[in-house]
Amino acid sequence: MNLLEKLIYKKKVITLDKFIDIALYNKQLGYYQTKKIFSRDGDFITSPFISSIFSEMISIWIVSYWIYLKKPKQINILELGPGNGFMINQIINSLKKIKTFDAKFTIYLHEKSESLVKVQKKNLNIFKNIIWTKNINKIKQYPTIIIANEFFDAFPIKQFFKINTKWHEQCISFKNNIKRIIYYKNKINNNSLKKYSKFFNINKSRVIEYPVKIENYINSISKIIKKNNGIFLTFDYGYSDSIGKNTLRAIKKHKIVNLLKEYTDCDITFDVNFNILKNIFKKNNIRHIGTVSQNFFLQKLGIMERATQIIKKQNVNDSKDLILSINKLINPKEMGSTFQALAFCNKDCKFNIGFI
Repeated sequence: MNLLEKLIYKKKVITLDKFIDIALYNKQLGYYQTKKIFSRDGDFITSPFISSIFSEMISIWIVSYWIYLKKPKQINILELGPGNGFMINQIINSLKKIKTFDAKFTIYLHEKSESLVKVQKKNLNIFKNIIWTKNINKIKQYPTIIIANEFFDAFPIKQFFKINTKWHEQCISFKNNIKRIIYYKNKINNNSLKKYSKFFNINKSRVIEYPVKIENYINSISKIIKKNNGIFLTFDYGYSDSIGKNTLRAIKKHKIVNLLKEYTDCDITFDVNFNILKNIFKKNNIRHIGTVSQNFFLQKLGIMERATQIIKKQNVNDSKDLILSINKLINPKEMGSTFQALAFCNKDCKFNIGFI
């Protein structure tokens, strides 16, 4: 028995969110603590790994907001869940190349995995203006641009299923006679789901997935936006619907695998219901700028024009690679429609670059 199995055996049953939290973040066992997970050789690949042009477009968006704010002398850039630091590395280098951008900027990185923090510090050691923070509310009071790529989909989730007319919470149990862990649906009081009714239609839904701690994070982001004249841009896969879906899955070597067999050696993810984000931000009096496809956002920021500039200076093989990479990022059959861009800002903010 490994550590997690022993815990389940001792407690008899644990909820899915606790299981995911241990499987992903435990210091001895956690996937994000112990595995090589990014890149084509890892278990999954993110947009910044496909091409640095993705991060360049975010840099242009950052500068556009800085101009909208009438070019303050000092700004903060906060990245949530920066992985191995690849995207922020590209963004810093891009910002330094934009001649019209002359603001001083401090980079704040918020990362839960201690192992990934070590990787980030190694990969970003040439930069001096980076601060790692566990508490995002403690950043300095300058205009703050918050960015995230595939952040919320890594949250542990609670999952509920309606069986006939009764709701059950998805749990994990240890079946002693077969010496392995199994799913166990624990019957709950239907009234206990009322708190999720602001995000889902409880009567029509058969499944509900809710990322724990998401409200705490969005409340903190909202405070920063209000206090620091901030803005928040995030990319993720998900949907906007009052009817919940069963989207939980495990990813290993770019393929979906059996979660209960591979849980110590795979990523665990789900499709974010963007209604949750919109609802909580709205409750905090934060404006939803918009939700658009990654394809729409990147094209509005000028990805094709930038590609044309680069191709003029490249050889044939490099140009082919760039074209393939951009196709991966914006093709609706690839990441272009699967991933969505969402942005939020102060209620009186009129900034909408990339969303109209």
